Amino acid sequence: MSAGICSKHEAGLSDRLDWRLMLPLFAIVTLYAAGIGAVLPVLPFYLREMGASPLVFGIVLATEALSLSAASPLLGQLSDRFGRRRVLLASQVVAVVSLLLLALAQSIFTVLLARFLFGLTAGNFSAAAAYAADNSSPTTRRQAIGVVNAALGLGAIVGAGLSSVLSDISLTAPIYMALALSASGVVVTTFGLKGGKVVRQATDEPDRERISLRAITGHPVIRVLVIVMLCHFFAYGMYTSQLPIYLADRFVWNGHALGPREFAYIIAADGVINILVQLFLLGLLGRFFSERRLIILIFALFCIGFLTAGLASTIPVLAFAVLCISTADALAKPTYLAALSVHVPSERQGVVMGTGQALVAVTDIASPVMAGFIVGLGLYGAWIGAVVAIAITGAVIAATRLPRQSDSETGTPAPPG
Repeated sequence: MSAGICSKHEAGLSDRLDWRLMLPLFAIVTLYAAGIGAVLPVLPFYLREMGASPLVFGIVLATEALSLSAASPLLGQLSDRFGRRRVLLASQVVAVVSLLLLALAQSIFTVLLARFLFGLTAGNFSAAAAYAADNSSPTTRRQAIGVVNAALGLGAIVGAGLSSVLSDISLTAPIYMALALSASGVVVTTFGLKGGKVVRQATDEPDRERISLRAITGHPVIRVLVIVMLCHFFAYGMYTSQLPIYLADRFVWNGHALGPREFAYIIAADGVINILVQLFLLGLLGRFFSERRLIILIFALFCIGFLTAGLASTIPVLAFAVLCISTADALAKPTYLAALSVHVPSERQGVVMGTGQALVAVTDIASPVMAGFIVGLGLYGAWIGAVVAIAITGAVIAATRLPRQSDSETGTPAPPG
């Protein structure tokens, strides 16, 4: 597809979101995220009953992240070729199979296989974000992708709440609930998801070269955005992966050390902040902040939050740190993905969204290892210092290398390369 055809397609889109298309997508992503939220709280205890060590649990999480990082770009590219709806359906069916396998697992190897398969369902987010990009104009794209992220936040809250109740029955009850939620997502996708068709052009060799992945990643702004995203998600991954240990060692709640229940409060608060930011704050900031300034604001909030968490000695100060960090992270993903999407033709949205998701997965593999090594030595100050240093690096790169006025701010898509 040529840039001209891409522009004509986007020019036909309203400057207001079409909620008839967004609401079914919101429901699909919410159901998917609720399934994840229902399983994660019980997974370590489920493995412990099988005799697994914490190291084995880490290997299971790393395996899931590895399959996710491998699958995201591929499934995004397949959604460009075969459509968002088909890829969403396929990934949801795989999720149902993996959750059934997990619920029936009698060995650690079976759990490992089940989570590897679940990592392959990363196409859910890639295709959903691409669908949101397809059905929004450049001026509403950040808000549209924000809707997808708000669904992730709501799903996490719902899933964690269900898990806390059902885990009293058995550790497999939340898994079966996740299975039911994923099956419901298949139904909603089949009967509720409309639109999202990819605008295609008669294939010819010159245009194929122009829209190739190599041409897309050759765009200088995209290269900078990729580096900025790596800084963001690596810093965030280092922080979140060791936060429970840090809280257990440093804070007291009602006379006892912070434990799983208190950490669940933080997760719930993060989900609420995510929803509020995606639905209200993101659109408001998008009117007054350019792409570059919004990214700098995100890193500024990160640094304030990380430093505050490192110095906090009371719960209110810690709550302020969580507010800053959760707000920054909630702003981040839709901002980054929207910034990426406006620099490529619409028929390549899927592969770009998938690549962005893969970057997150790669940092999810590496950042906990580095953070775990530092925290394992008891160097909490060095841990916070490393996180802040990475965030500052991302802010400096964004401030010096991103254009002061990008094509996304003017509403005109950039050429693909």
